[in-house]
Amino acid sequence: MERKTKNCTIRELARYVGLSTCTVSKVLNSPDAGLSIPESTRLKVREAAKKLNYVPNVNAQRFFKRRSFVIGLLVPPQEEMGHNAFHDTHFVDILSGIEQALSTTSYNLLLLFNRPEYKLENRYEGMFSSGFLDGLLIWGAHRSEEYWKELVEVTGPRIFLTSTPDFREDEPLHYVASDYGQSADGIAGRLKAAGCRRFCWLAGKPDTSIIPQLEAGMARAGVTVEESAIRYSDYTEADGERLAAELLQDGRFDALVATAPQLARGAGRYVETHKLPVRIGCFDGQRGTRSKTDHFISALTNDFEIGSVAITRLLALIEGKTQHVQVRIPVDFA
Repeated sequence: MERKTKNCTIRELARYVGLSTCTVSKVLNSPDAGLSIPESTRLKVREAAKKLNYVPNVNAQRFFKRRSFVIGLLVPPQEEMGHNAFHDTHFVDILSGIEQALSTTSYNLLLLFNRPEYKLENRYEGMFSSGFLDGLLIWGAHRSEEYWKELVEVTGPRIFLTSTPDFREDEPLHYVASDYGQSADGIAGRLKAAGCRRFCWLAGKPDTSIIPQLEAGMARAGVTVEESAIRYSDYTEADGERLAAELLQDGRFDALVATAPQLARGAGRYVETHKLPVRIGCFDGQRGTRSKTDHFISALTNDFEIGSVAITRLLALIEGKTQHVQVRIPVDFA
């Protein structure tokens, strides 16, 4: 078996090609600076580097390019979510999109957990100011959290995924998210076309930015749900079934809309068991998790695309190619 050649240093490489270490470093670590060097010399250096098994120094690359080549992905801790982030299939699909988009770049992804003690010590602001992070993706933000507003003021590039803190339209908040307005408009419109007129809503958690988007989307379809016909809860089938019983027992409604598929499934079980003339729609489904027993219409988010687009736009922010990222990814329907 052939023994692997030991990596050489940049000084050894420079001696081998008969050039200064500064020239060799420019060729290998700083393509823009290396353009002033003749092409024949650059080719000579690269061929020698391959022959001698030279591995570039990461710190030297960071110095010349003024980049750490690290992107952070900030997620809530499991104590806040009630489960770990990988239990959420939306997050897993977003992460897959991030992985594919990063595979063609020199960037690495660092998973960060936004624990309460880290917020108090401003840990992630420090990562930006020290140059440890080039950019930050934020998933799982709540509308009312003041911490996010502080983080937005940090000068480093950052993009919110799916949900955002409350903000004014003139604030410099970057996001990539599903078009929940389109989702609600499409679901409410389809239910109206099927003859439904009296709507109730299992809205899930109230402290998320998708709630006002869903309200606006339903309004575009000509549907307004009264506050007395809205129930907030966790995203579980048990809550869906329990709250459907509470809302549908007196026969006031002929349509029930749910923010999450778990709520829609629980409500569907109650409707089928009691043979009620009620149609159900879901605003936030996924093609990969839709079941054959899901007898309700659903919007299908494209979470993989959210992750992929977020990386592309974040790199554009880092490189100064754009100053504004506010993207809503269209949904499908099933």
